Amino acid sequence: MYNVTQFGFCTTKKEIMTSILRKILYFTIITGVSWCFHNDVSSEENLDIPAIAKYFSTKGRYEEVNPYLIKDILAVNRSVLQPPSPQCREVHLTAIIRHGTRYPTAKNVKKMQKLYKVVQSSARGKESWLREILADWTMWYNEDMDGRLVQKGVEDLKHLAVRLSKLFPSMISVEKLRGGFIRFITSSKHRCVNSTLSFKAGLTEMWAIRDMEFEHAVNDALMRFFDQCTKFVNEVDNNPSALTELDKFTQGPEMKRVQEKIADRLEVPYDLITDGQF
Repeated sequence: MYNVTQFGFCTTKKEIMTSILRKILYFTIITGVSWCFHNDVSSEENLDIPAIAKYFSTKGRYEEVNPYLIKDILAVNRSVLQPPSPQCREVHLTAIIRHGTRYPTAKNVKKMQKLYKVVQSSARGKESWLREILADWTMWYNEDMDGRLVQKGVEDLKHLAVRLSKLFPSMISVEKLRGGFIRFITSSKHRCVNSTLSFKAGLTEMWAIRDMEFEHAVNDALMRFFDQCTKFVNEVDNNPSALTELDKFTQGPEMKRVQEKIADRLEVPYDLITDGQF
């Protein structure tokens, strides 16, 4: 029996797929895996972490899932990999890995630009934080960035490759890589392809491999299966009523009150802050 490891790199589709896959790594091994959450690093200890980072939710950094990585980006938590029996051994590993940190999509850049124009043209508050924003905030995002991988995203995947090799040394090794027992599959999305390249670079740089290159397969039928699922396309993607509950929330009293609070803070008319900016 050959031991095989394969990695798949994917992106997500709208809110439904995003809520399922965002910031989650699934590992399928015979022992099973569960994530262990820590909360041992606070914003007070690291000035690079804004105090409101814990409220960023899915817009936060991947390190927020396992904050011990803030202290040591290559740290691993071996306690999640205790086999049910000493006789168990790893024979197969599949990792479905989301792309690394990226720029906002063009759609969200447009929303940010709209809010930026409102702040720069209409905000009239006298608080020091607002004066600082008016003086120093430059809208440097542009639509050409459109979800592309940033340098931190490159490092995300390089570091992940090293951590996984430490967690599964019998499955992810220089011998297995050179022997062709590690396979890489990605969707055609640029951020996923570049994440795959970064992950491979993490392995080859760690093992100083310069005499070989390792291929990856582009397979949208597997990694973007929802685009080819007739039921999903018809009943969700092309169905305006599929997100009715989401629309009710974004247009409901809770979101309206959030918009009003932002307008109050900026001292701008309520009608200048809309759900289209979020």
